[in-house]
Amino acid sequence: MRVREQPGYQGVVKGWIRVVAGLCVGLWAWTLVGCEASSDPVPLADTGETGPEEVAGEFCELYDVDGPYEVGVRTLRIDETHRMQVYYPAVEGSPLEQAAVDVREQMPEALGEALFDGQWRWMIEARHDAQVHENGGFGVVLFSHGPGGFAGQSADVLVKMASHGLVVAAPEQREWGLYQVLAKGAPAGDEALETLRRARQALEEDEALGEVIESDQVVVVGHSAGARAAAEMLHDSGVRGAVFWNSSTVVAVEDRSVMWIVGEADLLATPARVRSRRDMSVTRGRLVEVGGMGHLSSTRVCEVAGGPHALVARLVDEGVEVPPIVALTLTRSCEAATLSRGRAQEVVAHYTTAQALEAMGRSLPAEALGPDSAECFGDVVLAFEPE
Repeated sequence: MRVREQPGYQGVVKGWIRVVAGLCVGLWAWTLVGCEASSDPVPLADTGETGPEEVAGEFCELYDVDGPYEVGVRTLRIDETHRMQVYYPAVEGSPLEQAAVDVREQMPEALGEALFDGQWRWMIEARHDAQVHENGGFGVVLFSHGPGGFAGQSADVLVKMASHGLVVAAPEQREWGLYQVLAKGAPAGDEALETLRRARQALEEDEALGEVIESDQVVVVGHSAGARAAAEMLHDSGVRGAVFWNSSTVVAVEDRSVMWIVGEADLLATPARVRSRRDMSVTRGRLVEVGGMGHLSSTRVCEVAGGPHALVARLVDEGVEVPPIVALTLTRSCEAATLSRGRAQEVVAHYTTAQALEAMGRSLPAEALGPDSAECFGDVVLAFEPE
């Protein structure tokens, strides 16, 4: 059954405004270090490249829909300061509580207590602490969010991946994540690679999950600047490949299975910038360009407060100093995206899951990857470039 997007939330509270201000600052910081942004974001330049052609076809309903497994979610401690959310195949019919992404858990305590119910959480198709499925032999996916983000920002996609027989771990990148930006006003550095490696170790040592995973079948996924750590982990034993979401900061220096997923409407990691990094890589891998997808389409950031203009206006009304680059980056990044968040997440889930399973040596349907795969999304403009 295809899971469609939920309606955006209405109303704003002061605490929520501070949350999204943190996201804005993190996004702004990323633009300064990761994609050569100027003080005035500009529309996509005409590079002379042909854009993605429209395709028409049947819905293949492969990895863009829920898989055969129900999904459980657990919070595991990585070390004294880092935790991770782990989504995994679970036994059928768990009576346990349905899980939600709760942004307050990623904020300083005082700020979290100021938020009202319904403004900072959404439900996901997973059950808290459900029993791990006994089948075992599951491959591992590690997910790294970018600056100003948090582990649950793309939970909808990660849950869908877990339903296809993957154990997906999303650690909090504490040094540059939402908590740090809200508490201190700016990221405090980049320890994403070290955190991912410790998360992998903690997962392997977990009594329940460690028994059902294949520790030498690991794929790393990174969004925005979080993709740098994913590329670095290609050096590690047992890491079979990586998928880079909306990132123009990555060069793949190992000859492994890789994929770039880029939004045609991404004003930060533009298709031209992503292609240039891909061309510098040891392995070019596959590239999927998704028409109408923006930089934040794999997250729910653009749904906050009814839209970016309303959000920025309320920030100013509340006396928050919003640097022009932050306001422009947020509003234009969200406005440029014409593909719905839910549909964009389905496309991202399909290609990321298919790429991960192939890298792990699993057999795939013929239409899952390759030029013809674009026909599985007849309502979406896609361009697929093979390895």
